[in-house]
Formats: sequence, C-alpha cells, structure tokens
Amino acid sequence: MPIFKAGNKGFTKTKGFTLLELLVVLALIGIASAFAVAAVDRIAGHMNERRWADQTLQALMKLRNKAVIERKTITVPLENLVKLPPDFHFATTHPTDRIPDTLYFYPDGTMDEAQFDLVMPHEGRKRYYLKRFTGKIAMETPAS
Repeated sequence: MPIFKAGNKGFTKTKGFTLLELLVVLALIGIASAFAVAAVDRIAGHMNERRWADQTLQALMKLRNKAVIERKTITVPLENLVKLPPDFHFATTHPTDRIPDTLYFYPDGTMDEAQFDLVMPHEGRKRYYLKRFTGKIAMETPAS
C-alpha cells in the first residue's frame, strides 16, 4: 500500500463528472426539449387543419347521401356547411369566380357543380370539387 505525503503528486484522480460537465449536459437537454416541444406543437397545428379539411369533405358527402336516402333536394348555405374556427374561411379558386352561396344536392345523387377552397392558416388551401352529373366530391391540395 503506497503512502502519500503532503506535496507528493502521486494522488490519483477521482472518477466522475465535474459540475461544469453536468451543467452543460443539462443545458443541452433543455435546448433539445424546447425544440421537441415546438415541433410537436407545429405538428398538432397541422393535424388540426387536416381534421377540419376532412370534416368539410365528410359534411359534403353526408349531405349528398342524405339527399339520396331521403329522396329530396337538400340545400345548405356554404357558410353553414361546417362551423369553422375563426382563422379558417372559404374562398374562390380563381379571383374572377365567386363562392357558391348555396350548395344543392339532388335525390338522384347529382348536385350543382361547385368549386371552392378552404383557406387555413398553416397548411394553405384545400380545394373541393363537386361534379354535377357524376356526383363525385373530391378534395385536393392545389399547387402553389
């Protein structure tokens, strides 16, 4: 067993981390978690917008099916189609077009032709097409 005297440089270093090293690691973990929270928040916002786009499409299909099942013409003002959050709105697809005031769904599965966009704060737009004779309802993301 070695004997250590004062002033002898034979002391061995203890194993472990310094306080500075621990603080640096904690700071890095804090920064990484802040980025992760921001990313999750952004993803949640995009998912919320997609949900509203899908709900609009489902509402259109539901009205078409209701007209066929009940064998009567269903009319609905576009602004009453779904109750949108304040930062969402319907718009025309082209500046010269006008938004259809009322959507018409007929008992034979057809409808008045219409085309409009759902404008969302982050995702941009979703475009809806209602085809007159085929009764097809489609949604797409227009090219920017």
